[in-house]
Amino acid sequence: MTNDTEEDKVEQLVNDREASIRDVDNSAAREFRELLDSQDFVFAPGMYHALDARLAEMAGLDAAYMSGYSTVLGQFGFPDLEMVTMTEMVENAKRMVEATNLPVIADCDTGYGGVHNVRRAVREYEKAGVAAVHIEDQTTPKRCGHIAGKQIVSREQAESRFSAAVDAKQSDDTVIIARTDAYGSANGDWDEHLARGRLYADAGVDLVWPEMPDPSREDAVNYAETIHETHPDLKLAFNYSSSFAWSEEEDPLTFEELGDLGYKYIFITLYGLHSGAHSAYEDYANIAENDEQAQFDLEDRYLGHETESHHELSFVSRYQEIEAEFDPEAKARMEASEGFSEEKSDPISSDDD
Repeated sequence: MTNDTEEDKVEQLVNDREASIRDVDNSAAREFRELLDSQDFVFAPGMYHALDARLAEMAGLDAAYMSGYSTVLGQFGFPDLEMVTMTEMVENAKRMVEATNLPVIADCDTGYGGVHNVRRAVREYEKAGVAAVHIEDQTTPKRCGHIAGKQIVSREQAESRFSAAVDAKQSDDTVIIARTDAYGSANGDWDEHLARGRLYADAGVDLVWPEMPDPSREDAVNYAETIHETHPDLKLAFNYSSSFAWSEEEDPLTFEELGDLGYKYIFITLYGLHSGAHSAYEDYANIAENDEQAQFDLEDRYLGHETESHHELSFVSRYQEIEAEFDPEAKARMEASEGFSEEKSDPISSDDD
């Protein structure tokens, strides 16, 4: 018979709970790590909803990136000023994870508060199935790195934020990306940008993302070469930002060059949003002016394309199979009614749903 004190029992309960929490398999993170180790670079377009993630997989991309700006603008119509909560962001990440087999990297903003908030955020994203999260060193509320007025927390606060994130991981495979906004912030500079990268690497993060205020080739090269003098094996992340007009640069950086410099994870934060917004606007403007002719024009583009059937994009046939398996009358109903079904020799695709 033991004589454990109440304090001993509580401590044992806490230790047991912590051990069970950490016993989590993150296969998506493991896949992402393997890609980072085996490829010259890993690319992910920024996006904000489940269908985008599925389309990215269909197109043969490496990964899907749940962009914070894309999420708050695309889902809520807000600017990126940390007006969306952690639970809303995690819920969106969960929907994207469930829609694709690609590893999903998710924006975790500043971690949404103190060290306890950071720890909870990391674990909630892991529960959602994401492969990686990135957390930044801005004050709360943060803002997009390319909106004036950003400010960074102290080194001590930042170090505690990233150390807490690394410690909170439920799986050793989960990837933590530390973003620093020191260069271009109201209270930082280039030297602080470099010092922060080293500090966060020493705190145990997997990648460092130095956010850049402009598309400077010299800055990207200088940062990578300088930080690798002290941390030669450190992997870097690079935002090929949608805020910049890369095509107008005289000598724009290429993904291959960035990979050679050690920027192993490359992403374009608003790629999906800009692609979708441009296409949708042009089609809306067309139909506002030309009525049904705009629908004919749209059909000219999507009929015969991989995205032609919304029923196939949403895996209707798989859901019909499941329905027929568990509902004895379902197959008969499908055979006796009009509409999409792979069982029919001449399926009808209705756009009225």
